[in-house]
Amino acid sequence: MTGIIINPGSGTVPAVGDGWTNTAEAARAEAGRWLARIHEDGMTDVELLPDVITLPVTGRWVFTFRHAVTGVSVELETHGVDDLEAWRRQRVFDPRVYWAGSSAGSPCLDDFAAPGFVKTYRQVGGDES
Repeated sequence: MTGIIINPGSGTVPAVGDGWTNTAEAARAEAGRWLARIHEDGMTDVELLPDVITLPVTGRWVFTFRHAVTGVSVELETHGVDDLEAWRRQRVFDPRVYWAGSSAGSPCLDDFAAPGFVKTYRQVGGDES
């Protein structure tokens, strides 16, 4: 017999739980970690905008990342759970995080593509002739 496990996701993220809270500060810290990873991946022209939107229905926070050259923006919808270990003791699945609308997505240069711009590859440092 073959079985399939379907991950239903974490559902909504309440404001508080036993030993944890879902706050804008914790969500901003999570968005900052995403920005750091984006920069580490070489996309240094991406910035995190200061505004934050709250999604009361899902209990998630929405942050906007914008590419300084193309002007294209991508949203990160994340939780602000300040103690994931406490969350995990009460739930089966971690709270979902959505990059560009996908819970399986991760930042890539194509997310910031815009008409009129092309990707170019050039050597950085050393002989560029």
